[in-house]
Formats: sequence, structure tokens, C-alpha cells
Amino acid sequence: METEYLDEEAVIALYNKVRTGKKTWPTGIWTSPAALQYAVTVFDYWIHNVMGWKGWPDARGKVTPALLEEHRLADLVESVFVPEFGDDWLDFEVVLNESMRLSEDEGWAPDVTDRQERVEAAFEHAFEKLIGSPKQQPKLLPTYHRFRNHLLRMWSAFQEAQNEHDKAERESAERFWAQLRLVRSTRAHAAEAWSIVNVDDERRGEVVMVWGEPHPYCVVVLDDDIEAGGWEQVIYRLEQEVLVEEPGVVSYAVWHKGFVGEYYRCADCGELHSQFDEDTTKGLRLDDLDPPEER
Repeated sequence: METEYLDEEAVIALYNKVRTGKKTWPTGIWTSPAALQYAVTVFDYWIHNVMGWKGWPDARGKVTPALLEEHRLADLVESVFVPEFGDDWLDFEVVLNESMRLSEDEGWAPDVTDRQERVEAAFEHAFEKLIGSPKQQPKLLPTYHRFRNHLLRMWSAFQEAQNEHDKAERESAERFWAQLRLVRSTRAHAAEAWSIVNVDDERRGEVVMVWGEPHPYCVVVLDDDIEAGGWEQVIYRLEQEVLVEEPGVVSYAVWHKGFVGEYYRCADCGELHSQFDEDTTKGLRLDDLDPPEER
């Protein structure tokens, strides 16, 4: 866990297991370079999806130590938020969340195009709206400067976490494809197929792409010997080398030691997301699709 980067979906899935008592937080997760990013992701999910609040401002006045303990968030707060932002961490997170929301609104301040400059400008607006104006209330100046320093440090932490993510993805891809390659086997007007072969030209997987409506559909079937999670590397390679000019969404159906699921690449966060909230095919294997033997 100390070196593995978790994407947003993986962090949320882990939290749900911790919250329901099925797991505990892994050693080192709150001291990793991505700890702050993980903490914000989990807390944002908790606010919207677990508590059902409209946003971070609704959390002000409602979050108590007992509530955090009940929902397995106490360790997260004490290990990440309090050391980073102090006892008023929730006020800062509320301002930060509003700043991020505003900065991502394309209609707001269209003349400011730099990502960090937009976040800083949005912070000025959010702080005045939620906390008060430092110009009109000089007593707020210490809080304003402290929150702004938090913002810049947090932005730096997110950039570092993103660099770790990118590095982990590059290294994972290099390891996966070191002994494998993707070879086109057939090509037709409405479909294409590729084989994944090793250095001995032995097939270790098949990929079929159907250029249909409403969008292309891809089936990925991998040999049991392929490492867990290897299907993500296959999809990434397809996107980089085959689907470069393909517009819109592509659906991927993945089989590896059974049916893994159907996925699409999220245009907002860049991660692969499941087409379904629940895995209704757990335990389904390729063998299960064979027709029963006649007696």
C-alpha cells in the first residue's frame, strides 16, 4: 500500500469497506504523498453520498467527533486534516470546496485561463462569501492568510500526488508490456480484432472492437496468466494506438478469470469507471456461458 497509488474509485471502495467494518485503513495510507488527495476524496464522498448533504457548507455545524468516529473518519481527520489545516480544518475545506467548484465553472472569470490562478481567484471570492471580507473586517486577516497558505500547500500536494500517479502508471505499463505486444489479427469495415501475444508468439488475450451505434463497443478477453488489473493496460494501449481519433465514449467489456465488468473512460477525471454501480455478475465465468450438456 505504501507505494501503490489508488484512483478515486478505489479509494471510495476502500472507505466503504472500512466504514462497514470489513477492512481497516492500510498501514501508511495517511502518510503517503497522496494522503491529502485521498482524504478530500473520501470526505467529499461521505458528505454527498453517505450523509446526503448538498455540499460542504451543510457539514458546518453538523460534524461532531462522535459522528466522525461512527463513520470511521476520525483517523483520517486526526492524521491528515488537523495536522495540515489546524482545528478549523472544516471551515477551510468548505472554502476550498467552493473555490474548486467555482474555478471549474467555465462561465466564471473566462479571462483567467491558468488553472492555479483560477483556483486562487475563486478562493478570494469564496472566502469573502463564506467567512467574510478581510478588507472590511481586519480581524479576519490572520485567518485569510493562513487559509490562503493552506490552499497553495494543498495545490502543491495535489500536484505531487498527480506526479506519483503518472509515474506509477508509466512503470506499470512498462512492466506489463515488457514481454507482450498487441497485434492486429483481422480488420473489416465494421469491426477489428487484435491478439495479445508473448515473446514466443503465444496468445495471451484477444480484443475485438465493433464500430457500432450509439458508440464503439470493445470486448477484452485475457488469459488467466495475465496479471490482475492488466486489462487496464490493454485499454490504455488501445486508446493510445488504435482509438486516437475516435470521438465520444467507448464501452469496454472485460473478461479475465470471469466477467470483470463494463467500463468507460470518464471525460472529467480521466479514470475508467464502471457502467454499473453494482457488480451483478460476481462469480460469472466464461465456462458458465457454455450450454448445458444434454442428458
